[in-house]
Amino acid sequence: MNKRLITSIAKISAPKVSGTVERERLFRLLDHGREKPVVWIAAPAGSGKTTLVSGWLDNRRIPSIWYQIDSGDADPATFFMYFGLAAQNAAPKKKKKLPVLTPEYLMGIPVFSRRFFEDVFSRLPIPAVIVFDNYQDAPADSPLHEILRCGIDAAPAGITFVVLSRCDSPPQLSRIRITDRLHFLGWFDLRFSVEESKTMAISHGCADLDDDVLLRLHAKANGWAAGLALLLRSRELGPVRGPSLKTPAVLFDYFAEEIFRLTDGATRDFLLKTSLFPSTTVSMAEHISGNNDASAILDRLNREHYFIESHVSDDPVYQYHPLFREFLLNRAKSLFAPDALADMQRDAARLLEQAGQIEDAARLYSDAGDSAGLARLVTRHARELLLQGRNKSIREWMASLPEKTMNDDPWLLYWSGMCSFPMDLPGTRQYLEQALALFRMNEDLPGIYLSWAGIVDSYAFGDEWKSLDNCITVFDDLTSSYPSFPSLEIELVASSRMLLSLTLRKTNQPERVERWLARVSALLQENPSFDIQMDIFSCMSLYYLWKGEYDKNALLLERAVAEVSHRKASSFAVIRIKLMSGIHYWITADYQAALQALSEGLDVSAKSGVHLYDSLLWSFKAATEMAAGEMENAENSMKHQLKSLLGMENALNSFWYYINSAWHALLTGNPSRAAEHMETAFARTESMGTPYYQALWHVAMAQVAFLQGRAGEARTLVRTAHRISLTMKSLVMEWYSLMIDAWLLLQEGEETEGLLSLRRGLSLGRKHGYVHLEFYQPTVMRFLFAKALGERIEQEYVKGLIRKLGLTPPYPLEEWPYPIKIHTLGRFEILKDDEPLVFSGKVPKKPLELLKALIAFGGREVSRERVTDALWPDADGDRANNAFKFSLHQLRLLLNKDTAVTLHNGLVAFDPRYCRIDAVEFMRLSGEVIALSRKTDHDSPESEARNIGDLARQAMELYGGDFLPNDVELPWTAPVRHKLRERMQRMLDVSGHHTGNPER
Repeated sequence: MNKRLITSIAKISAPKVSGTVERERLFRLLDHGREKPVVWIAAPAGSGKTTLVSGWLDNRRIPSIWYQIDSGDADPATFFMYFGLAAQNAAPKKKKKLPVLTPEYLMGIPVFSRRFFEDVFSRLPIPAVIVFDNYQDAPADSPLHEILRCGIDAAPAGITFVVLSRCDSPPQLSRIRITDRLHFLGWFDLRFSVEESKTMAISHGCADLDDDVLLRLHAKANGWAAGLALLLRSRELGPVRGPSLKTPAVLFDYFAEEIFRLTDGATRDFLLKTSLFPSTTVSMAEHISGNNDASAILDRLNREHYFIESHVSDDPVYQYHPLFREFLLNRAKSLFAPDALADMQRDAARLLEQAGQIEDAARLYSDAGDSAGLARLVTRHARELLLQGRNKSIREWMASLPEKTMNDDPWLLYWSGMCSFPMDLPGTRQYLEQALALFRMNEDLPGIYLSWAGIVDSYAFGDEWKSLDNCITVFDDLTSSYPSFPSLEIELVASSRMLLSLTLRKTNQPERVERWLARVSALLQENPSFDIQMDIFSCMSLYYLWKGEYDKNALLLERAVAEVSHRKASSFAVIRIKLMSGIHYWITADYQAALQALSEGLDVSAKSGVHLYDSLLWSFKAATEMAAGEMENAENSMKHQLKSLLGMENALNSFWYYINSAWHALLTGNPSRAAEHMETAFARTESMGTPYYQALWHVAMAQVAFLQGRAGEARTLVRTAHRISLTMKSLVMEWYSLMIDAWLLLQEGEETEGLLSLRRGLSLGRKHGYVHLEFYQPTVMRFLFAKALGERIEQEYVKGLIRKLGLTPPYPLEEWPYPIKIHTLGRFEILKDDEPLVFSGKVPKKPLELLKALIAFGGREVSRERVTDALWPDADGDRANNAFKFSLHQLRLLLNKDTAVTLHNGLVAFDPRYCRIDAVEFMRLSGEVIALSRKTDHDSPESEARNIGDLARQAMELYGGDFLPNDVELPWTAPVRHKLRERMQRMLDVSGHHTGNPER
């Protein structure tokens, strides 16, 4: 059992009170209440709520988690941390720790709450009970009420929440009450009956009371448990007297004073001093009281029902009843001199701090007016508390410190800044810049480098990336003055932030970035903390992507994924890795893998409540869907992207939203709308001041400008992008700008320069394996790839790109790597991705006959009736139609591409974008030869004759012999065979006439 669990045992375990009354009447009401998710018990202090429920759980042997609410639970992170310990205490065999509410979850506390409670429920047997004691101490505006509602909504059958409070249920639970899911027990139910009062009297050693006295005591107490206990202890005071019991707290103070007065001096002193602790161990009580008999005293007080509870653990923990402790604290203030009381409070605070009860220690330091003690506590424990997400608690403690104390202590300023991150970035910077100035005056190296790193994070996480230039200058100055880092961890933190700064702002100084990249890579070999590794992986991945070093990025991601899997990482870390992976797969055109990674990231976000990266996840999901041609899905993703942007807008998120919007507008044929979005994106680009994004904007805007008719501006824009790419040595951006430059030039008819850019771009792309262009337009790439194949430029690489991207030809082109190629002239052969289709079993005769018939009938808009009449002449209409449907289905399976053969309005066709058929292509080319010959005479330019000759040569290369020579038994092939022979002869005649070679 860890130290914190021992010291918080009073908060997270049920109390043990000796001599309690088993109230079967109320036990049955609680049994009945367990049929609903919530039992709410509301009654005044001292009504016996805690004793009742603790006794019921023991009597019924119900597994439970007991949690005592206090003011510290107003900070949700504190609640989740301690409740996690309570769950761990209830199910010690479950080793996996529950999550803590760190800042990345703050945008989704309801989701985090549901998942947290679901994890808790999975650890508990069914049935089980979760008790919240002293719920009235949760402030009215506390998030705890909403957290409780989420837990109740997530609870499976058999899990019951029992809430003990002096107040009714809060408005946040009104729906639960309205829907009859809450069982209520109130003061009327809890009041002791006469019989229960008799039983209490016996348990308190008052069995000799006659009935008249007991009835008077019962009437005076009016069923109030604490009042009755006091009256039983005060019998020796004489006749029952005192104020009206309609005010229980007043009555308690009256009789407690009477009892306290009759207690011996040593015990009174012990009670007053130990009341400074919300809960105490024997050793703590001995230290604060100076009484070596503390163990015996605490044990006796418990046996004698002196309003004290014990919590069983290896080191028993004792806790006074809240009413009695309040009475003792008030008495201490009146009996001890202020300075003496402050000294005791400081002593008690130090003991609490040593015991790990940091919140209680902080309150006592504050009550004692000990600013130095509270400041020391904050600086000593802030790191641990921040890792638990308890920023709110730290801020509240520091808010109670004098302004001078805060401003003179750089570590207090530092932790103030870190508590504000990432929700208040300007506030973070203000504190950290003050801290850095003081640290530099004191030459405190850990403080210097940590403050500087925090300032970098405040800029990088927000919009002001240009301000990182000053951070880089400051860092150079620091390392010049202090070249040695105080520790490896601080060197890693500082070095990773320097690499981040250089990556975002100085990629135009690639040698400098590379030096720091090498340095950080070497430091990674020291196996730093997981959080630092994730920061470094993220930064390095971004740099590799911008440089176009995809192989290095793939290896980096392998290591990052392995680290996340090995460590059972937080949701935040998993989402970061999914985003990094999704971007990598998108940019390398593995669209299915990208969509899977990004969707998984969004799924983890939705389940965990960590929404910091939602905008980017949706952004790259939309970008992937646009690249894959899934425009409807992309539109839906962009709606989600905009919605998430509204909650977490910064320059980077906005940039990608407007870039996506412009891209979408361009793909849907609206360049004017695209230009509007690009203008907005430009402002974000300038705000960030990152060379890569500036280059990306210029090359994307070049395409928009050209499609708006501004060719000169487009050329200027793409040249700027190319210049940036050369400066930052981004090979992928150089490739991108060369390809778009080639497109612009070739579109303008500047063939020589255009082909030069195309050769350079494709050569660079082949060397580095580039596939995907950001702001990718299929029409642009189809045009460029067709041009490259026609000019025999990097043909194998280009064919690979076409297959990878699934592009269709802009016009019929022999060199294009069609998914399906069908040879029918001189032989029958089907090629899929240039590989012959081989049948391992029985040859599917009828689907192949259907294929041949469609080609024989022209391959375009062939009526279904014509096909069925040819293939199933003896079948009636329904049978023939069913046979046709089955054979068409089998043919599509055979070709492995549904879109290759289409059926629309009863007309069947091969899609020429996916299928190239030699007979169809021969008829097209030979037809062009004949048509051109009609327009050409002996006076026409020689170039026209050459054109006829070139087309005729292409057609002759296709004509390898008769149409389906091995299928002469199929009657409908003969006319086509004859027609193609005649077409071949006629084409030879006219081409020979125009090329001066009639014997051809």
